[in-house]
Order: sequence, then structure tokens, then C-alpha cells
Amino acid sequence: MTERPTDIKNEELWVFPMDYPLKVMGEASQPMAQIVADLICKYVPSFDPATIEMQTSSKGKYVSIRVVFHAERKEQINDVYAALAAEPAIRLAL
Repeated sequence: MTERPTDIKNEELWVFPMDYPLKVMGEASQPMAQIVADLICKYVPSFDPATIEMQTSSKGKYVSIRVVFHAERKEQINDVYAALAAEPAIRLAL
């Protein structure tokens, strides 16, 4: 398998299962909460979209979204980051 830029490095430092925090930023003109929830739920079916926290930038152009999801294995995190990176509405995922 080819390594993706979004893949986990230093696997020995990761202990699964774990609660994984994630911050995503994108344009406020897009339904960011729904986009992020749909992408995460695809790989983490137990994710509860009601736990999403959102904050709009001071000028209203961008929105930041904070989530924590329960990852059972590293592939879930890798897949979530890859899906977020492929989504045009998302500017940054940390």
C-alpha cells in the first residue's frame, strides 16, 4: 500500500482505542458541520454529530469545527484525514 501524506507516523506512540480530537476549518458559505459529520460518520459509525462545536471567524468568512471521535484503529484516523483532505470545502484539518 502506498503511504498517504495523511497517514499516521510513529505508530508506536499511538494507543488504540482512543478519543481523537480534530479541528477542521473551511468557508462559512458551505454547510461545514454537515460535510464534516458525513465524512467522519463514513469511517466512524459511532460518531455523534451533535457533539460538533463550531465557531465563525471574526469577519464571518470562515468557520472552525472541533470534534472528538472514538477511534478503534489507526485506519479510521488515516481515512478521516484522507477524506477531509479530498473535500474541496475544507481548507485545513488538524
